[in-house]
Amino acid sequence: METSIERKDASSSTSALGSDTDSTSVASSPPTVSPAPVDGQVLADLSSYLALGCLVCEEIKTEAIGSQSTEKLDHQGLDTWHEVTSISEQPFVPPSITSNLSRLLRNGWIRLQSSRCQLQRQYLIFRVYLLFNDVGLMSIERSNRTLLSDVEAVVARVDTNTALWDGQYDPSKTSYFDMWSSRDVDDSSLFYIFNKLPSPSPDHCEIAEQYVSEGLEDLLDLDHDITGMKTSLYPFQRRSAGSMMQRESAPRLMLDMRLESRTAADGFQFYYSPRDMQFLKEPKYQEAPRGGILAETMGYGKTLICLALILTTKHHPPKMPVQYATVPIRNRVGSLADMVVSTINRRGVPYRVELDRLNKVANSGVGQALASRLEEQPATYDIPAMPVRFNRNTIVHPPAHILMASTTIVVVPQNLCKQWTAEIGKHVEQGALKVLVMDDRKKPLPSAQELASYDIILFTRNRFDMEIQDGQDANGRRMPKNAMTCTCTYIGATRTRDCHCLSENDLYSSPLKEVHFKRLIADEGAFFGNGGTTSTILVVNKLVRADHRWVVSGTPAKDLLGVEIDTQLAGSNRDATLDLRRTFDAKLDRGGAVDSLSTLASNFLRVTPWSSAEAKNYLYRHEDRRERTYSGFSVSLRRMLEAAVVKTRPEDYERDIELPPLHHEVVVLKPSFWDTQTANLFTLVLTANAVTSERTDSDYLFHKNSTKARLQLVANLRQSAFFWSGFSEADVHASVKNSRNYLAKEGTNCTPEDRLLLEETLRCTEVILASKGWKAMSRCHELGVYVQDWPEESAEHWSFDDNTPLLTGIAQLLEAQSFVNARLDQPDPGEGLSGAGIKSLRNARRQAEAEDSKPVLAKSGIPTSSLDGEPVLLRRGSHSASGKAGPPRKTTYQSPRAEQKSKRRRLSEDSTSAVYESTAALSTALLPDNSPYAKSRIVGTTSAKLSYLVTRILEHYQSEKILVFYTGENAAWYISQILETLHVKHEIYAKSLSAKLKAQYVVNFQEQDDLRVLLMDVGQAAFGLNLCAASRVWFINPVCKPDVEAQALKRAHRIGQTRPVMCETLVLEGSIEQAMHKRSQQMTKAEHLDAKALEDDGGIREIIQNARLLPLAEDEMKPGLGQMAPLGKAERLWCRLGWAKFRDGARPPQPRKKAKLVDVTNPDDAGRVVIDDD
Repeated sequence: METSIERKDASSSTSALGSDTDSTSVASSPPTVSPAPVDGQVLADLSSYLALGCLVCEEIKTEAIGSQSTEKLDHQGLDTWHEVTSISEQPFVPPSITSNLSRLLRNGWIRLQSSRCQLQRQYLIFRVYLLFNDVGLMSIERSNRTLLSDVEAVVARVDTNTALWDGQYDPSKTSYFDMWSSRDVDDSSLFYIFNKLPSPSPDHCEIAEQYVSEGLEDLLDLDHDITGMKTSLYPFQRRSAGSMMQRESAPRLMLDMRLESRTAADGFQFYYSPRDMQFLKEPKYQEAPRGGILAETMGYGKTLICLALILTTKHHPPKMPVQYATVPIRNRVGSLADMVVSTINRRGVPYRVELDRLNKVANSGVGQALASRLEEQPATYDIPAMPVRFNRNTIVHPPAHILMASTTIVVVPQNLCKQWTAEIGKHVEQGALKVLVMDDRKKPLPSAQELASYDIILFTRNRFDMEIQDGQDANGRRMPKNAMTCTCTYIGATRTRDCHCLSENDLYSSPLKEVHFKRLIADEGAFFGNGGTTSTILVVNKLVRADHRWVVSGTPAKDLLGVEIDTQLAGSNRDATLDLRRTFDAKLDRGGAVDSLSTLASNFLRVTPWSSAEAKNYLYRHEDRRERTYSGFSVSLRRMLEAAVVKTRPEDYERDIELPPLHHEVVVLKPSFWDTQTANLFTLVLTANAVTSERTDSDYLFHKNSTKARLQLVANLRQSAFFWSGFSEADVHASVKNSRNYLAKEGTNCTPEDRLLLEETLRCTEVILASKGWKAMSRCHELGVYVQDWPEESAEHWSFDDNTPLLTGIAQLLEAQSFVNARLDQPDPGEGLSGAGIKSLRNARRQAEAEDSKPVLAKSGIPTSSLDGEPVLLRRGSHSASGKAGPPRKTTYQSPRAEQKSKRRRLSEDSTSAVYESTAALSTALLPDNSPYAKSRIVGTTSAKLSYLVTRILEHYQSEKILVFYTGENAAWYISQILETLHVKHEIYAKSLSAKLKAQYVVNFQEQDDLRVLLMDVGQAAFGLNLCAASRVWFINPVCKPDVEAQALKRAHRIGQTRPVMCETLVLEGSIEQAMHKRSQQMTKAEHLDAKALEDDGGIREIIQNARLLPLAEDEMKPGLGQMAPLGKAERLWCRLGWAKFRDGARPPQPRKKAKLVDVTNPDDAGRVVIDDD
């Protein structure tokens, strides 16, 4: 139990100076100070000093020290503390700090008291009292650098042990003053602190304002429906919304982030700034933010929480700034009604709430009359222009007239705008919120008066950024600070100038700066932590006045995920996951997330009293005054997060809601013949490069100067596990020739092991070069599909080889299917099918000729195509709009120039086929059972992953919606083509789509029952997309990045999901891909962060460098069924069930430009055909 201590004036010789026992006596007088004009009364008062700690000196009797000195000390008594007025009288003070103590004592910065140790009399104890930095500032100079250095030297030697302060010294129990920032509890990591933040626990009793308190009480009442909301909130959602409301409404003071509270040796509390070494008697406070970060777990209803907050406070106006809330001066005495209106507006009273009550109770006209008057006289205030020094050219600006509005601005990524509008329509009653959607860059903002009439203004981020044009004209010109003399030319012979000077009327004035809004919400606003002066930050800080600012993001900083996400990925216990990352890690915690949080806090939330550049000085413990040592987090970080973040712990929200289970499984598939050959070709490339370059110089793929080529090849290697047609016959021949020439040379440094390995890989190429099917697929860059019982009369014109079942390309198969289906009402629907096949395969021959002129080797043993990747496929429908068979689809290589022009438009066209001209006869036409076309069946593909994926999709797509994540555009196109062939309606959510189209696809997938499959680029799944309609998820390639994979899974596994979510990641057995996936699962968080690209990890590099050939079974050497990856069930090709319905609904009803097919003889002269979205 701590002893309470009473400090008394030290001027009396009978007072107990700083003692904590009644028996202690002191014989003292105020210290002698320098003749500087100081306040003697301040220095005489011991309460102006901090009981810093003690210095211990051991008495060593020597001839130099007389017996009188020691006898004088002996007569002091055990419990007597004597004031020390001169260091020179203290012979046992360590010489290293004698001069420091002397200067500080002489200038009154410290006071000293001395006594003997009660138990060991050979020790002398000196109490050190340090003058507080916030005492006597008017009379005592505190910036002397010499004295500041003296303080640092003394503080480093002081022992703060409380027993020592009482005169009891034990050498084994020393406790030196900690000059640096106090470590966070248990030296915690950011991950641990973030996940251990206390869950929201709002209390309406803490709010003084009646209307806000009542609103919060209703919001927290589980039996009370939120007015205007159709959806019932879970308890944890109510608490989160309530916590946001309380932070907005209840002003709070928090200790300055740069200070920390400490207890002195005598038990008194003081405040210490470690970085500046300031000792304060009184605390400094800052206002806690009236906003923050809503960081609820991904998929747990952050949008719904925001809507609940807006609905609850939609009639609560913002607070008028005190400096502008002045009582109006009238020319005559105002009426009572005028005074009431003025007072309501000035004090921000939510009058609509009270008037609604009056109308419900009394239904009197008084409330309506007052409401109409308040509507006519909205709350406004004026901000006078900044005073300037006048001269003849000074431009005087009028005061800014600001309109108060209880409006909330919501800024969202463009692809989430439609999702927000859908959520509002789903959860909010019609008419409960008046919403203005600003998603069109060409749509101007309404006037300030009209903006103030809305409850929500929903901006897309790019439209919001356009308001940065405020104050400039169409040409980007701005008005100068001083008026300029017109120097424009005269009109003809007149004295009238043809003036084109900039005037105020030419400038755009954003209505945003004329309104004082209730709040600003940035959905997925973690980008504010990226730093820099982006347009969004400039608009927010220069144009928008809002009482409250909120960032909504489940990942408010880079790589900062909730423990529940890591647990979900690892399948481990939550507590065990937390313990693994409990303590501070210099690699993980030194930057990244902390930088993002501090930048977000200072740039957007304006929480901290420092700039983002200075934040690291206070958020970390630095054990050096002049350098940053990053020895751990300080207590300031936890205080900052607790003040800004609203987040519910998993154990708390799990009491309120339990999501359906998530099952994630890795499915290991046996590679098909074609998969094995592709893997072996990449092994050939890697082996040939390593051996022929002798693993030296920049020709070696893993040389430091070959980073770009290595990254390209590894990316292609990972994508090739699904399917790859980028190698041409010429590429393989060139690599083989280069390797054989090297082996034939004499005097090389090739080891016997390397020679044997290279010769083995060269032998494997004989099989692939002998395959007609592989040559055909590589020429036209098509994925192969196997068809059983193709009509004999046309089979040879569609086949890639001469084997059974027939092997053809997926694009060719679509052409053939469309050709026959379009003629089902004719006696022989296949008439002309042979000619169509001849035209369709003509492109393969042209492509082969075009490739002959391409350079084949970029580095030693490495074909250019293995670095460039597969040619981008032409994104066009299989048929023309008329329903007739269109010309064959061509695939080309792009020139670099054409590639740049089309890069942002890839996959911009839907994957469904063009709309036919429907007729009643054709829609009802069927194939007779004895028709040869009725027997044709799709039995397999050349890709093991595609065959498995299609089989599983066909099993589940009628009862469940499906989400497929891909990493390569061509993979998405191949899947799309096979789904189109099987009449499964789907969309492709690609990174090259416009944001508007992306948003539309999300809404379509969620709302349209016939849209069963969504193909999504895994890199686009990191935003707050809601795809809870999907309950089956596939990753066609391992992501190998836990954070990206977790966010992708959260698109489906979230609130609103009613089914168990089944997820599978497809991996080829024995492949490099499988080894890389295993390694990525073993990598620690720090290793993932260190590896900017996956192949930067040493373990991954070793896997790639040690790649070996995959074996082929004997049955795979025989063309036909042995080389095929079979489907689970043979699927009908022509006149499939529902083919007419799929055909009529395949194309969405939106205008598109017609694609033109261009014959390419020189691939460097033309690129692929694209269709613009806009």
